[in-house]
Amino acid sequence: MKYNKLALVTTMILLLLLNTACGNNDDATDTAETGNKNAAELSEKAEAYGSNIAMVKQPPWYQEPTAEQLKTAKLDNASDIIVSSGPYGEEAVPASKIIITEQQAAKIKEGKFTAAIAMGFLGDDWSEQQLAGLKSEFGKLGIEVVAETNANFKDTTQISDLQAIAGKKPDIVVSIPLNAQTTAKAYQALADAGAKIVFMDQPAEGMVAGKDYVSVVSADSFGLGMNIADELARAIGGKGEVAALYYAPNFYVTNQRYQGFVARLAAKYPDIKLVEVQGFQDPNRSQEVAAAILTKYPNLKGMYASWDVPAMGAVAAARVAGKTPENFKIVNENLGNEVALNMAQNGFIAGIGSQRPFDQGVAEARLAALAMIGEPTPAYVAVPSLAVNRENLENSYKVIYHKDVPPDILEALKK
Repeated sequence: MKYNKLALVTTMILLLLLNTACGNNDDATDTAETGNKNAAELSEKAEAYGSNIAMVKQPPWYQEPTAEQLKTAKLDNASDIIVSSGPYGEEAVPASKIIITEQQAAKIKEGKFTAAIAMGFLGDDWSEQQLAGLKSEFGKLGIEVVAETNANFKDTTQISDLQAIAGKKPDIVVSIPLNAQTTAKAYQALADAGAKIVFMDQPAEGMVAGKDYVSVVSADSFGLGMNIADELARAIGGKGEVAALYYAPNFYVTNQRYQGFVARLAAKYPDIKLVEVQGFQDPNRSQEVAAAILTKYPNLKGMYASWDVPAMGAVAAARVAGKTPENFKIVNENLGNEVALNMAQNGFIAGIGSQRPFDQGVAEARLAALAMIGEPTPAYVAVPSLAVNRENLENSYKVIYHKDVPPDILEALKK
């Protein structure tokens, strides 16, 4: 009897162990299948866009390049091509095609129109050049600027600015929405009151070109990103590990330039591996983000920064980390004076994909003026980017700023 009981218990234990083993095997199979699926997805992504970018976790707003963008990203020279499309897929019209005839100019001057300029931020070279281009062209056309505002990167401040502008009843409003969603009602109220709105870089959400606003004017941001990738490749010899410091909010033009950078790396530079990407919310705190990247990856050969202000944050982080311009290169968008001087001094800034903000301001003013006299205007206008390095810095500065190079930059270029 004891023997039978012992045999029964033993059998039950064996069955339990067998069942557990089978269950564990099922779990292992599930894990293996998940791992294989993830590996397959990474392999597919690597095959389509390049294994050198496949392993990083992209921002939530990131969109893989279209077939047309990927085709352009593979070109040896894309400097004369506008790659970007508008925020709603509109075909870009080059800013050079926005022309005002003598007859149109006379009609505009007769109108004695007024304009308001609502900036999201001031104090950097990009915004100052935008203002310079706008004021120059408005002045030529006899349009009086009745308000200028600076939201200091705060959308709540920008909403208040727009409400204050509404009280002045300008005929024209030129502005860059800091947050396309939260500011939309304030812009729509201006449009409903009859103001002709031209947006810098992106429109407010829900507004329709030709109905609620005149046009969006932007740099060729995807092309800018491609230029930045080319300059980084040139600076580091076409190989090595690099990182990207991108603007975290979902902002159309900064998204585009980052995506252009990534697409160009994948298409043209397989020996450059993108190992880390991190976003920043406040450009004035970009040094902290860059420092974290350098701590995690001390052997990086280079870093992308979304524009000149965060690029200088990366420069500061590189110095603290003990990097030298000989072994670490930084590339960015926008030819600000600080990054231009650093480049001239053979510093960390090795390449720049630059906008032409003065020319953008001129185009914005022209579009608004043409709309005031009932002329048709395109929904999206783009200004081609310009690749800048130390060799062409002096000439590029003159093209972008429409003035001579500052003495300190010229002096540094001589050394």
